[in-house]
Amino acid sequence: MSSMAPSAASNAAPSVLGKGDRDPQDLEMQPLTGVNGEEKSPCHPSKQAERPKKRLYNVWPSRNKFFCRGTMMTGGETEMGITPNCSVPNLCVWTCILAPCSLYFIWVFPHLWREGCYALPLATLAVFLMATGFLLATCCSDPGIIPRREVVIATKTAQQLQERLGYDLLASDSIPLDGRGGGRNLPVELTSRGYRWCRTCRIIRPPRSSHCPDCDNCVLRYDHHCPFVNNCVGQRNYHFFFGFVTSVLCLAMMVLPVLFWFLNSENFELAVDGMIHVSSGALQPVFYALIALGALVGIATLLSFVLWVYHVFLIATKRTTKEFRRNLSNIAEEPTLCASRGPRLFDPWALVDPRDVIRVDEAPPPTPNNFCTDLWSSCFGED
Repeated sequence: MSSMAPSAASNAAPSVLGKGDRDPQDLEMQPLTGVNGEEKSPCHPSKQAERPKKRLYNVWPSRNKFFCRGTMMTGGETEMGITPNCSVPNLCVWTCILAPCSLYFIWVFPHLWREGCYALPLATLAVFLMATGFLLATCCSDPGIIPRREVVIATKTAQQLQERLGYDLLASDSIPLDGRGGGRNLPVELTSRGYRWCRTCRIIRPPRSSHCPDCDNCVLRYDHHCPFVNNCVGQRNYHFFFGFVTSVLCLAMMVLPVLFWFLNSENFELAVDGMIHVSSGALQPVFYALIALGALVGIATLLSFVLWVYHVFLIATKRTTKEFRRNLSNIAEEPTLCASRGPRLFDPWALVDPRDVIRVDEAPPPTPNNFCTDLWSSCFGED
């Protein structure tokens, strides 16, 4: 009888579970189910729902802006930016090109065509298309961006970039896993050839490249950040930039003299009177406004000529704007204009997890320069 007492007592013990509660031992035996009743196990991550992925251009971690579904990109916005993909200096450049050329093609082009002069209008049209094409290519092309560590890891392109660049971009054998080596652990064979560690992108950047504070990217053969094209000028778009400066200078020499001649002739009054039927006295304000616009465009043309001569000198000496500003002489004997553009180092259409690209502990990008600093940097480079 004494041996049966504990058993009876245990069976008679009151239960602490409520009416709707379930025994933990029963819960351990129940499989984990999803929303649709699908079995899932915490020990098998492959059976869990995958993270939603996005295109790389939608979660790009720097200041660049992509549009046309990642086909084109612009640089970082300045403090005077007025639209997501345009700034005040860039808008001024487009205005200085389109305003006088519009007057030329509306008034001068038909007059010269009627007079039997076909070569000059057609040549002007060809140069105009070249200037706008080069400007658009400079504004909207990849200047040679080197993807930062998070992008390389998320897109799994470390091996591919190592084959293209000829070295380990992430420095897996030299930098700690957190990427904060500070460059002191880089191999001597790299540092002796000009390779540097970027603390922001946490990668090894090759010689002649630099980190742009406006776009917050490392750029191959970095020349300068130009606010007038709203983009960096580097290895992959320097050809477009020099072509733009050259073609816009030729366009100004073809349009401005002919336009001033037309405004000072009787053909101007006849052309305007045939369009809006006003008296010659009412055309005086319009005439003075056009003269003021022409003067501004003339000043811009003079500055373009100085900029063109400056870059011709840089091309002849095989230096970039930044290298000339810092008076660097021991640089690679690689030309700046005739060198190959090289392939793009990242795929904007790659599918990535946004949490793998954007660092939680990342400091905010550097504050972009103001307009005066950008104006100086566009002509003479940056530190």
